[in-house]
Amino acid sequence: MVKVMVTGATGLLGRAVVAELEAHVDFEVLACGYSRAVQGIYRLDLTHSSQVTAFIKTHQPDVIVHCAAERRPDISEQNPAAALALNADATRSLTQAASQSGAWLLYISTDYVFDGTTPPYNEHSATNPVNFYGDSKRQGEMIVTEAKQGFAVLRLPILYGAVETLQESAVMVLLKQLLDENEQFVDDWAVRSPTSTADIASAIAQMIHLQTAGEPLSGHYHFSASGTMSKYQMLLAMGDLLDLSTEHLKPVTCPTDSAKRPHDCSLSCERLASLSIQSNVMFNSGIEKALQQSPAVMALLKK
Repeated sequence: MVKVMVTGATGLLGRAVVAELEAHVDFEVLACGYSRAVQGIYRLDLTHSSQVTAFIKTHQPDVIVHCAAERRPDISEQNPAAALALNADATRSLTQAASQSGAWLLYISTDYVFDGTTPPYNEHSATNPVNFYGDSKRQGEMIVTEAKQGFAVLRLPILYGAVETLQESAVMVLLKQLLDENEQFVDDWAVRSPTSTADIASAIAQMIHLQTAGEPLSGHYHFSASGTMSKYQMLLAMGDLLDLSTEHLKPVTCPTDSAKRPHDCSLSCERLASLSIQSNVMFNSGIEKALQQSPAVMALLKK
């Protein structure tokens, strides 16, 4: 039995990771959350290093999957201290505790560590974030890789999956613009690779199996769906899927966000592909399943 600690277990990706791992009989899951911790979730404030150290010393996980993060670029820009507290400082506490206990740490990072000027980016490409969110995650990466303990970093693109609220996913929240029939201006400039959290969770489970079976995984890895789309193109696809009009959506071909975004951070995923771990979920089928698994969203769509 492999004991796996998952931080951010109440978030969009964390929930998918916990569900995937719990479906495997050889994993015992220590699901950790904070503001949304309920029964079955360990309430753990990652910004208090003493709590992190005590938890890991008490429960002795074999693996730590660090999903918790401040993932919103605009919020990170407005409150950089809070972003650093979770994306870098908490990562340092987890890294130190994992080093002392002998646990293997997998740090979840982002394609936003790249500047988006020369895609696709492989695992060894130079990082050059254009906003504070990307920089805070880059700092977290450096903390993990400088630990010299054989830890790993998994970079991911924009995510979608079963949500409790639309705001949890930068893809699902676009539905608000689809449902509001007033004229909506939508980003058709930045190119992303929307990827299913269920697909990512399956990849993480495979990585853990390899690591614990004696095939060490360390350094940087990328996982991403193969298709690239702008937010406008995602909305056209969702409109077609839901049989909703998209005529009110107006594409904008220049940057519109308050925090600067990279143009195209498409990831090349050679290292995991060489281990036969790769994405197999296309956007249309993945988003349809995610919608079906989100009761609150389905209720909204039926109004």
